[in-house]
Amino acid sequence: MRRVANGSFAAQAQGLDCGAMRRSTPLLTGPLLVMLCLLCAGTLQALCTGSDLRPRLTADAGAQLDARVAETPFARGNHWIASKGDRQIHVIGTIHTGDPRLSSIMRRLRPVIRSADVILLETTRDAGQAELSDTLKDTRLFRLSQPPFLSDLLPAPAWDQLTSRMAEDGYSLQSVARMQPWFIGFFLEPSPCSGFGATLGLDDRIERMGQRTEIPIGALEHAGAGVEALARQPLRDQARLLELDLTSQMNPDDQVVTMTEAYFEERLAEGMLVQEWTLYRDVPVARTEVTRLLAGMQTRLIDDRTRAWIPVIERTPGKVLVVAVGGAHLPGPSGLPALLAARGYRLTRAPF
Repeated sequence: MRRVANGSFAAQAQGLDCGAMRRSTPLLTGPLLVMLCLLCAGTLQALCTGSDLRPRLTADAGAQLDARVAETPFARGNHWIASKGDRQIHVIGTIHTGDPRLSSIMRRLRPVIRSADVILLETTRDAGQAELSDTLKDTRLFRLSQPPFLSDLLPAPAWDQLTSRMAEDGYSLQSVARMQPWFIGFFLEPSPCSGFGATLGLDDRIERMGQRTEIPIGALEHAGAGVEALARQPLRDQARLLELDLTSQMNPDDQVVTMTEAYFEERLAEGMLVQEWTLYRDVPVARTEVTRLLAGMQTRLIDDRTRAWIPVIERTPGKVLVVAVGGAHLPGPSGLPALLAARGYRLTRAPF
């Protein structure tokens, strides 16, 4: 039995784009919390078998990638300064998981953080725990109270594979059938290449430094926003993505390594495009459907949340702001730099 989820749902639990989920982990109870704590331990790093997919592209595919990147606003750069009048907003793309390379990045960012009047993060750790606890009281976000149940939404082979895997952890067919498809992703093993839980992510480090230097720290959204965004995906789309994750035999470590290396090279748009091109290539599914499914997830999990942050940023007082959010919220026309530029800010790429 393959115990590693490929693609999108695994990435949600460990990746670059969902700080609310990362910060929610201490509140999750029972087998889910135990699984995340055990499976995401730093010792799993030695088992990583992934490699960056970008060097494997053909010359034609590489040229297509370059062309797509050239069309993408703010495709390169993890640190942008948005200036308007006497106000500066440092937009910093973070990674929510640990990596030794973050230490040198923090050394370069310390003067920027010390200069801030306010630091804004997706969520703050202390406030986030109470907020997410309230959100998770709404069981409609992760449970199905009426048909169609998960057993109705998945084809028989995928359902059999899933229930066999979940039975190993003591879950009955009835309890699995009543889980929302997105929630199942947290019961499937994350890639050992993610570094999840090993050391502090960049947003954690920025928050700790802000606390030490007594800089006010605020949140761009309540801690349950990420959970709500996942649950807002159409149920049948959730089930289809879960089916593809269960069916694909491609090495999920490659996706994680590609995205991580692209992040540290400040070329995250490249990693996101390669992920879109390569996900589920071994499954008999139309690429138009894969594109539609991933675009829907991008809209709800990334773009809608990014747009909702703009009013929060603009009403936050202070001449110098540090806004640190997951790196996937930076590239593209719906990314944070582009949205600020549309509001009259002048964007300048800064050292990272």
